Amino acid sequence: MRLTTIIFLSLIFQVITLKAQKYEDYIGAGHSRDIKVISSSSRSEYPLDFVAGPESTVNGAGMDAAQMEASRLLTQATLGADMKTIKSVAKTGIEPWIDDQLEKPATVYLEQVRDLFNVTNQWRLNHGSDSTDLDERANWSHFMYAWWENNMFNEDLLRQRIALALSEILVTSVETDLSAFGEGVASYYDIFSKNAFGNYREILKQVAYHPAMGFYLSHLNNPRTIPSENIHPDENFAREIMQLFTIGLYELNNDGSRKTDANGQFIPTYNNDNIKEMAKIFTGLGPGAIVPNEWVSEPDFGYNIWLTDMTKPMKMYPDWHEPGIKTLLNGYIIPAGNSGDKDIELAIDHLFNHPNVGPFICRQLIQRLIKSNPSPQYIDRIASVFNNNGNGVRGDLKSVIKSILTDSEARDCDAINDPSNGKLKEPLLRFTQFARAIEKDQAYGNYWNIGYSFWRETGQMIMSSPSVFNFFLPSHQPNGPLADAGLVGPEFQIHNTKTSVGYMNMVYNWTRWEVLFENWLDENPNVSTDFYKLEPLARNPEVLLNYFDVLFTYGMLTNDTRMIIKETCNELIYNDFKHSRASLATYLMLISPDFNIQK
Repeated sequence: MRLTTIIFLSLIFQVITLKAQKYEDYIGAGHSRDIKVISSSSRSEYPLDFVAGPESTVNGAGMDAAQMEASRLLTQATLGADMKTIKSVAKTGIEPWIDDQLEKPATVYLEQVRDLFNVTNQWRLNHGSDSTDLDERANWSHFMYAWWENNMFNEDLLRQRIALALSEILVTSVETDLSAFGEGVASYYDIFSKNAFGNYREILKQVAYHPAMGFYLSHLNNPRTIPSENIHPDENFAREIMQLFTIGLYELNNDGSRKTDANGQFIPTYNNDNIKEMAKIFTGLGPGAIVPNEWVSEPDFGYNIWLTDMTKPMKMYPDWHEPGIKTLLNGYIIPAGNSGDKDIELAIDHLFNHPNVGPFICRQLIQRLIKSNPSPQYIDRIASVFNNNGNGVRGDLKSVIKSILTDSEARDCDAINDPSNGKLKEPLLRFTQFARAIEKDQAYGNYWNIGYSFWRETGQMIMSSPSVFNFFLPSHQPNGPLADAGLVGPEFQIHNTKTSVGYMNMVYNWTRWEVLFENWLDENPNVSTDFYKLEPLARNPEVLLNYFDVLFTYGMLTNDTRMIIKETCNELIYNDFKHSRASLATYLMLISPDFNIQK
């Protein structure tokens, strides 16, 4: 609705003459008590339940800044949110929502995987499978089903976003024999779900003792040195716990910049001798328990993963632990005579207290949640919280996460307009954000997703990295303007001619064929996308785009994208045009740069 100049002047005169509540600042945005607004007409959008009445010019009903900011926060801090959640956060406020989320109990995966293993086997029996065709143990598919179902209905939205981020830093993957151990993968992921707001040192310890990591980086059944047999400790985990999980390759200042020596050269954090010494620490760890079997009844050093209970922490076998002193980083000496577990405790303490850990880990958490190129000042502020949460505690992730989300570079409008701000959304987040936002349906209420097609089309799926270096490196610079500007774009490492088209093909499946989730169970229908609630909005594409701007782009929908989608949808005017418009507009929105680039 547009007010003419005469009507606007009339409004001003009425405001002056009416006995209205006095406001010292301005009229509007809710400051409308006792104010009457009259216009020549008002607009209603049949069959929708709202009317653009004249009072909306001053009562604040048309202002959606709070919803936009809530949507932006939820894009950063969750795996996705629907409109109901966005409106709730807008009403509650950002910090109260974060505080509430920090206290939500953890969604866990191990028990869900066990349940789904039984449920899916029974499903197969009920639908014609022979008992000899059933899975003997939960595998990667059961973990995928559990992960997707949990993350469609859970309430610990922030916790699960952090769990995903941590799983991309302390990486294991089902692109190995771990694919046969759904319970082990779920148990490993539960480390991050349970400890997302705990202490980073505890995460390091649990990761070091978990058999999934022990297998992945080969310190499960890692023996002491036996010179006569040319046996030496495996160095794989020793290297990666330094390079990837704690301190990185070079000495850092607290703002994440690299220190230099007198010759201006970067200073390495460790050398080959440090790796060899650290490898001695992680010797002697073997199965903590075994699964029921016909051959052995007790765990022992050397048993492989097919006998190992992959949900139980590894335990120390003293005869296989390297004896003697170990000289770690910066000349730190772990004396001889300790138990193997004590050696590990001291080594983890030594790494955890290294000054690099704060800036090294916090930079990556900022990159996962907020932006690819945080300023040195941003890193310094968050690393300082990691170093001391205000109560003398180091590594408190609860304080770190809240500080990341409430920092000026995450919240201020000026930061949005900074050309170095933003990030390409990783494919998995584009998928989860759409899946959480849209209405969906499954005949039996089984919201299971195997994710295999998406994995092969886009190069990403949960816990499916091709290596311990994750799907993309935090320092990756794509050729072109970003590299020329000295900026990084981690997610562009898996964005190429194949995966970019593959993502669009997946969006086409979600919107044109309305297949959202796929499963590999006979007679169990896929989860379908439901456009029913969008159809009334699609009667007027402008109304639908306004809705999408809140839901998907938090007020950042550009005029160019808006006009492309609007004009394309307006071409659809026959038959079931509202459904077709809703589907087409969704497709165009999800492949647009406005949705795929997070600002």
